[in-house]
Amino acid sequence: ILVATGDGGVGGNQNEICFGKPLIPTFPASSPYITAVGGTMNQPETAAEYSSGGFSNYFTRPTYQNRSVEAFVRASKKQRSAPAGHKWNHTGRAFPDCSAQSAAFAIKVAGKDDEAYGTSASTPAFAAIVSLLNDARMAAGKPPLGFLNPLIYSHPEVFNDITDGRNPGCGTEGFSSVKGWDPVTGMGTPDFARMLKLVLSLGPS
Repeated sequence: ILVATGDGGVGGNQNEICFGKPLIPTFPASSPYITAVGGTMNQPETAAEYSSGGFSNYFTRPTYQNRSVEAFVRASKKQRSAPAGHKWNHTGRAFPDCSAQSAAFAIKVAGKDDEAYGTSASTPAFAAIVSLLNDARMAAGKPPLGFLNPLIYSHPEVFNDITDGRNPGCGTEGFSSVKGWDPVTGMGTPDFARMLKLVLSLGPS
């Protein structure tokens, strides 16, 4: 199951409520049982400032995240890549897990050309990529991938690492996109060629 993180930055579209208070992680994107997708924009890609992300106040961090997320937590104070420490739960389930391009999607509205922006655009785009990967596996006689998150965190090399941008909100500058996992773009955006090679090399389960 893939879920959009939302388009409210670290405030989750509740910036008036959380101003001067702890950040508000969005749900269900902060659930450890789904894959949360954030958003990027531009070329070269940068984080979309509306891309929600952060740390759950209810769910503890799943083990599949420990290595990648702990690296961000440890470095955040030195790099000034996060709001004040009392505003977010350092040990909570971190999100997003990954991202995709979320800007300037061509759409039709009442018969007229328009553009769409947001994680509600990046999430189905990422889902389409997963569908292509599953199609390739099934053509090779292998089952679909199933729950993606352990695979995502085990193979950062199949993602384009996004290291520019922030997701402001709640009266803060939000989190920063940095090397490795971050609470704006997760592990980054998909490199389809590398992903395809990886998933075809995996066993049947």
